[in-house]
Amino acid sequence: MKFLALALLLSALIFEVSLTTIPFIFLVSLCLIVIIKQSWLFAAAFVFGLLFDILSFKTIGSSSAFLVLFLFLVLLYQSKFEITTGYFVVIASFFGSFLFLFLQGYTHAIILQSILSAIIGLILFKTMQKLDVGKFLISNS
Repeated sequence: MKFLALALLLSALIFEVSLTTIPFIFLVSLCLIVIIKQSWLFAAAFVFGLLFDILSFKTIGSSSAFLVLFLFLVLLYQSKFEITTGYFVVIASFFGSFLFLFLQGYTHAIILQSILSAIIGLILFKTMQKLDVGKFLISNS
């Protein structure tokens, strides 16, 4: 059901805007696109990126463009790499978080935040796999 994915993205938006600079919207979007590989996630990432920019007073569209481009690159490389592994999620989370934080203008402890993002991304991915979120989301679409 798309409601679950949207609820995850909404909670990530609230958490990222109000509490931390760790890119939770990116991490949730990455895990969802790796698990379910559905095209409506691009639109959801775009909308939540816009909402993030508006609520955090950033340049409107920069987060959306980054999210859509990065998710597109992930799906583009699914034919060359096995993207449904923890290793891929850790590497993609680290580099994606680093780029996102850099492009947003964060400079304080950017490496540490990227490492923490990679760990959180892996935990989120493994939790979604264990709860079989992909089967639930695909079967109830």
